[in-house]
Amino acid sequence: SSLNKTLNESENEKRIKDKRRNYVGKKITIHDNRKICSHAAECVNNLPSVFRLDARPWIDPDGAQREAVVDTVRKCPSGALSYSIDDTEYRDPQEKRNPMVTVSKDGPYQITGGVELIGDNIHFGEGASTEHYTLCRCGASENKPFCDGGHRNINFKDG
Repeated sequence: SSLNKTLNESENEKRIKDKRRNYVGKKITIHDNRKICSHAAECVNNLPSVFRLDARPWIDPDGAQREAVVDTVRKCPSGALSYSIDDTEYRDPQEKRNPMVTVSKDGPYQITGGVELIGDNIHFGEGASTEHYTLCRCGASENKPFCDGGHRNINFKDG
């Protein structure tokens, strides 16, 4: 029926698209893909002058010194954020990390060090890191196996 079609269209509109957006500043460009963000809030908590939840666009690459932006983007556990300086993109840490899986409190598995993810239909997302990413642990993600922050919506808590 047309009502079901309308409901499905609204549902699809609410879903976040797998699209990387570029926020170009004078000295740095910040790349962001909301689809793979785990909403750990490292960016917002560490540098609210650049990552502004109450403004549009929500990222202002000129809102802080370049070094502060770099330090904050490097803290992104999901790999949703990366940056470019002088047309060179920096997606993964420059120092090699040991492969590790960490269980975050009330949140996703945090994968670092390039642990290979094996399975059918694995799609990392546009511009995503394969060196670090987050995996759903609560079952609420609409982007499985990756975390999309759904644990916050269902108030997921460790047992």
